Amino acid sequence: MSLQPKRRFSLDKVELDPKIANRIMSADGDEEVGQWDGEKIQDLIDELDRIEETIDANYASLPHHDNLPKDLWDHVEKDYPIWACDKEGNCLVGEQADKIKHVDKIRRRYEKKHGGIEAFKEKIRLEREQMIRDLGGKNE
Repeated sequence: MSLQPKRRFSLDKVELDPKIANRIMSADGDEEVGQWDGEKIQDLIDELDRIEETIDANYASLPHHDNLPKDLWDHVEKDYPIWACDKEGNCLVGEQADKIKHVDKIRRRYEKKHGGIEAFKEKIRLEREQMIRDLGGKNE
């Protein structure tokens, strides 16, 4: 019988230790400064308030990004901005990370302003293509 560990492949699902998944890191990324389990957004706000009394937290890499519905990833979360969401869909949002909005309210905002999230993403794609064309014309 072999005592070697079972071979793992890159597409195998990896179980992440919850202690690692819950970490809130310092702004410079050097140390763990807090924990949040992804359950309630108010718990995250309370933890960030506690942390901010002594050190800056890294808001750009708050834990449990997977709580944010995939349709809001990338363009929407950067545009709005969305810093974190709990399992109930309540999100920490705003330039100063000082508001709570439910994902449904965020979606309604994009529905009203752009005709939906997909329409917003298409607008961004077209603007990017135009910018690339404009830059290409300047280089000729």
